[in-house]
Amino acid sequence: MKVLRNWRLLGTASAALVVAAVATLLTVGGATARIAHRASGTTLFMLPKFTGIPPFTQADQGAAKVAKAYGYTLKYGGPTTGSATQQVNFINNAAAAGDKGLFISADNPAAVSPALNRARAHGMKVVSFDSDVEPNARTVYVEGTSAASIAQTELNMLGSQIHYRGSFVILSAQATDSNQVLWNNVLKQDLKKDKKYKNMKLLAIVNPPNDGTPAAVQYTQSIIQKYPTMKGIIAPTTVAVAAAAQVVKQQHLCSKYVVTGLGDPQQMKPYVTSGCVKQFALWNFAREGEVAMCTMHYVLIGKVTGKEGQTYSCPDGLGKFKVGPQGTVKAGNAEVFSKKNLKAFTF
Repeated sequence: MKVLRNWRLLGTASAALVVAAVATLLTVGGATARIAHRASGTTLFMLPKFTGIPPFTQADQGAAKVAKAYGYTLKYGGPTTGSATQQVNFINNAAAAGDKGLFISADNPAAVSPALNRARAHGMKVVSFDSDVEPNARTVYVEGTSAASIAQTELNMLGSQIHYRGSFVILSAQATDSNQVLWNNVLKQDLKKDKKYKNMKLLAIVNPPNDGTPAAVQYTQSIIQKYPTMKGIIAPTTVAVAAAAQVVKQQHLCSKYVVTGLGDPQQMKPYVTSGCVKQFALWNFAREGEVAMCTMHYVLIGKVTGKEGQTYSCPDGLGKFKVGPQGTVKAGNAEVFSKKNLKAFTF
């Protein structure tokens, strides 16, 4: 295995026992065991959709923490705005630099996957996170939480505030965002199948041309003008939910429209403390980065291939994980935030 640069030999263990030690579960009974494999000199690259927002910074911090424990060097960088073309450039540069593994949150799966497969052909391992690529262009996709959990949480946050009756709009990300498409599709299915939501009506899914705040603000304003009798807005992006809350607060419409969705606690704090936003949700991005890094480690040493049913354990109490259908791993559960618990979270 090329990535096994340095071996920590325990006592008079033979090479065969060292290999077994590498594969040994790193977490036993909630306690962290000694990491038998260190990867000094092995560099990895984390590529978010774009830089400059807390969730991706937190994912990088989480991944860097676990990378250090394993002995990897983790680099971080990406476009400053959503751009699949720029992501392809970063992929090519990482491959040319000899990085052994790449984490990516895809801006456009179809656009970046060919570059990923070229990099994989030269030995690079790929783990997607947050927003998946095409399944044949990576080994594993680490999702922050499940699509089913996100859809149910969003519907219940809105429904509980409008007595599960009335119309709403989804202010999403750009139409090529794979995780947004998945979440919204699951939500639509839940609306049809679950009698709990029979009196709730989705008017439209609105996709701005990019993931920037100015576009989200503009499209929120347009939604309010076009659908004045709606009951609320679900925004499943940290940028869009903060922008929607900003517009509704500025227009003094907090008592008329419910704004909820997936938000960063720090970004949403002023809207929650003012009472304009009652509830929003998110998963722990730092944890997602930690699990993605642990997963990459097992991919690099050949113990995880993306096959459904494979299991592995991660250090620092992260726990045990199982590869699901299409090579997907769930990092954790969504957390619902309100005034009651907002101060307890800084991720």
